[in-house]
Order: sequence, then C-alpha cells, then structure tokens
Amino acid sequence: MRMVRAAAITTRLGLRHQQLHWASIVVDSHVTIDQDGTFGFLRIIRLSSLLCVVLTVLHGATNAPPLIGRSAFRDIVRSPKSRHNFSLYSCRLLNHGFFRGGSLPLWRSVAPRLAKDLFTCRQCLRNQGYAAKSIRQLSSSPSRQPSKIQSSIFPDKTRQFFTSSLKRSSAAPTVTEAIAEGAANSKSSFPKISDKAVAYWLLGSAVSVFGIVVFGGLTRLTESGLSITEWRPVTGSLPPMNAEHWESEFAKYRASPEFQLLNPNMTLSEFKSIYYMEWIHRLWGRFVGMSFVLPAVYFVARKKVSTPMAWRLFGIAGLIGFQGFLGWWMVKSGLKDDLFAPGSHPRVSQYRLTAHLAAAFTCYVAMLWNGLAILRSHRLMADPAAGMEQLNALRNPKLALFRRSVAGIALLVFTTVVSGGLVAGLDAGLIYNEFPFMGNGLTPPSSELFDAHYSRHEDRSDLWWRNMLENPSLVQLDHRILATTTFTVICALMAYTRGSPTMKRFLPAPARKGVHGVFAFACCQVALGISTLLYLVPTPLASAHQAGSLFLLTWVMILGSRVWHPTRTAKLLQMAIKARSQYPANAAASAVKRI
Repeated sequence: MRMVRAAAITTRLGLRHQQLHWASIVVDSHVTIDQDGTFGFLRIIRLSSLLCVVLTVLHGATNAPPLIGRSAFRDIVRSPKSRHNFSLYSCRLLNHGFFRGGSLPLWRSVAPRLAKDLFTCRQCLRNQGYAAKSIRQLSSSPSRQPSKIQSSIFPDKTRQFFTSSLKRSSAAPTVTEAIAEGAANSKSSFPKISDKAVAYWLLGSAVSVFGIVVFGGLTRLTESGLSITEWRPVTGSLPPMNAEHWESEFAKYRASPEFQLLNPNMTLSEFKSIYYMEWIHRLWGRFVGMSFVLPAVYFVARKKVSTPMAWRLFGIAGLIGFQGFLGWWMVKSGLKDDLFAPGSHPRVSQYRLTAHLAAAFTCYVAMLWNGLAILRSHRLMADPAAGMEQLNALRNPKLALFRRSVAGIALLVFTTVVSGGLVAGLDAGLIYNEFPFMGNGLTPPSSELFDAHYSRHEDRSDLWWRNMLENPSLVQLDHRILATTTFTVICALMAYTRGSPTMKRFLPAPARKGVHGVFAFACCQVALGISTLLYLVPTPLASAHQAGSLFLLTWVMILGSRVWHPTRTAKLLQMAIKARSQYPANAAASAVKRI
C-alpha cells in the first residue's frame, strides 16, 4: 500500500517524531475538508508523499533547524493552490532527475525506489483513470496484519481512521459509473456530451458557410462564376501575380462560350473584377474546408466529442469535400463546346447549380443544428431536475401537432430554397415581373406551362417533369406556390400559437419567441422576393433575398431545437437524478460535472 510505503520512507529517512506529528495534523485537517469522501484517501496518499519530500529536504538532509513554523506550514498545506504547486513541483523534480542526480547522497539511494505516482497532483488524479481502479483494488484486497513499521509509526486509532477513509472513498467512483457508465474515467472512451468549445466552433463554421453562400450568390449575379476555367485546388490558391499571368488567364477566358457569345468586348480590367470575385469565392471555400477538418481532427483526437458527434463531424467533412466537387462540376457545365451552337445561352446547368445550393444549405443546417444541440444539452445538464422537467413538458401529447408543424415548415423552407435554385439557374425571375398575376391571370396558359418543346421522348412521357425543371414559366410558378404555401403555414402556426389556450398553457416561452422570430423573417422574405421580381432581379435585392432564406431557415432550426426532445440527453438526465438521490450531494454534483 502506498501509505505504508510512504511511512517506510519516512522511517528510512530518519524523520523525527515532531515531523510525523506535523504530518498527522496536516492529514487530519485535510480530511476534515473533504466530507464527501470522493478524493479523501487519494489526497492522504498524495499529501503523505509530499510531506516526505518537503520535510526531508527541510529537516532530514541536514541538521538545520526548521525553516518554517508549525502554524505556517499548516496554512500552506491547507491551501488548495499551494498543495497543487508543492505536489507539482515535487513531481517535476523527480521527472527531471533533480533528486536522482543531485548533491544529496541520501536521495541518490532512496529516489530510485520512489514511484512517480506518489507525487501526483490533484489535476493528474482527476485526469487519469487509474485512481478509481486503484481504490477498488485496495478496498477489495484482504486485510493483512500490520507490519512492524506500520505498528511503530501509526497507532491503532490511526489505522482505523485510514481504513474508514478508504471505505468512504471507494464508494465515490460508483457515482460516476452510474452517470457516465465509466466513459468519463477512461482515456480510451469518448464523453457522453461534447465539449462546449465544439458547439461554438460548429456555430462559427455555420457563420462561415452562411457568408460563402451569400457571396456565391453575388458571384452568380455578377456572372463571375465562369471567369476561372480551370480547377486547381492547390496551385489555384494564388491569383495571377504579374501581367504575363493575367494575359494567360484572360486568353483562357476568351476561349470560353461566355466571352464569345456574351462578353466579346470585355477588357482586361473588367475581366480582373469578375476574376477576383470567383477567386475569393473559391478561396473562401478552401478556408471553410480547412477550418472545419483540422479542428474536427483535433477534437476527435482529444476526445472532446461524443461518439455520435464524431461520426456527424466525419459526415459534414465529407459533405464539404463533395460540395467542392459540385462547385467545379457546376462550372464545367458552362464551358461545354455545345454552348457555341446558335441560340444557346452560356450558363451553368440549373440542375448542378441547384445541387450545389442544396448541398451548401444542408451543410449549414448540419453545423447549426449540432452546435445548438450541444449547447442545449449543457444547459439541461447544469440542473438535471429542472432539465428533466423541461423535457417532460415537451413530451406532452398536446404539443405533438406543434412539433410536426415545425418540422413541416423546415421541409417547406428547404424545398422552396431548392426551387429558388432552379429559378436562378434558368433566369426565370426575368419573366412575369408582376405579382400576384402572371400575365392575364394568376397562372400562365396551360400550353405555356406544359410546352412540348421541352419533351425529349416521342411518347411525351417526360413532359411533366421536364417542364417542371426546365420551363422557366412553370419553374417560377412552382416557386411562387411553394413560397405562398410556406408563408401561409407560418401564419397559421403563428395564429395557433397566439390564439390556442392549449399553446398558451403548455408551450414554453422560448418556443413562443421562436415562432415570433420565424414569422417576422417570413414576412421580410416575402417582401424581398416580391421586390426582387418587380424590379427585374437587381443584384442587391436578389442577394438580400438569398440571405433572407438563410435567416428564415436559421430561425426555423432554432425553433426546432427548442421544442425537440433529445432522447440521449434525457437518459443522461435520468442517470444524474438517480445518482443524486443515492449518493452525497457533493460527490454526485462532481460526477455530473465530469460528464
């Protein structure tokens, strides 16, 4: 046992009876502070080892009188910060070989027999998983007869005190095992709840994706996306650095269909402006990828995330890489040779543009949702009883319709965004610039909506879906219908929230505020969409309309996170409440905090 080893060391070093009396005083005061028994025995071990080092240096190595008084020494070891500094200092001395290779002959013979774990500070004990195992082994070992050294140094009452302290402290790891199932105590396992730093990093990454989506819309509106005709993920990070490089890039652009059919009179200075737009967009994409992948590897390697979150981060990283491929695949569609044919309009495929936009929104939603979920789990775990009460209130069957409505609104908003990508890819916003009518009625004639020109099969089996995806008139009508439906459902949810007595009674206040936010941004988005249509898609309004869709989707996700019932967190809350009811308050609170 470590305590016996420490006592044997003190005997070998020849410590006087007064010094051992000081050690007993310090141990008694130290155990009095730790009533919960969680780390009481471990601190006795650490403190006894520390006293061996300090008292030996002060008294055992020389015959000099004591350097500090009894009361001063008691005050030093009672301070948690001082105990940690003394223990850490002794640990560093052993690790760096000061005592092993020093000038004290006594330490040259004794130090090799000392175990490094005798000089372990409180932080080391809390961060290492061997402490609980060692205590269980000590507590389960058969009782032995005291040795001569133990009998001579510690009287019967002292041995009984150490035995009772050992029994009290051996029950403390059970609290952590009951809550975290041993995951928090093992270096080879992931925590049950991801660290808050992961949540803030995910939200910051979501902000970066938000920015690149808006800037990508500006790149499309200024027709800058086809200015760089090559995809060089590494060497393309730098723009042309001299006149020769600029001429080379401009020559490549002059060979593209967009230059020859749309911009034959473009000068080099005009080319530089659109080139920089596309270059910044691609550079921003590289930044998004690097700023996500590198921290993700760090958090997973340091086990700052839970196991499900680690897999989600892996999926988001793969989605970011796939998004980069979609970007080049989209640009490549605007550089095809068949666009030189008469009557062709050089632009990227609306299918690839929509896929690129949908992947960006999916990536944004994944980052935002997971970041909000981590923060919410931490808020609930701060007070398990209150958190469990909140989750039980959300499981009320009377709120089921509200939760399904929020999920439906999220799906409607995302579908409307996808249809907006088709509108942008086909320039469908440049026709029927009026609202709510389209020509002489609410809808164009059916012959225009389902034009046989877009069908490629003789039996016209593809007439419906090709017109829905390739006919600008029907694509704009679809976007109008989806936007109007989404706005109507949001208004209905707002009225239901404010007018229903059930919602007033059972819906939490944060959820009601979330409904108000969704309704406000829906109104702004409808106003921006109508203004963009009436004014023939000006760049500022069109960019604001795209940003508004992100804001609206953000608030829908926030509302969803406030009414969503996290099953995994609920189980952890139940374990925490059970642990607090079975174990002392201080030990249970410490175990809950360690999750």
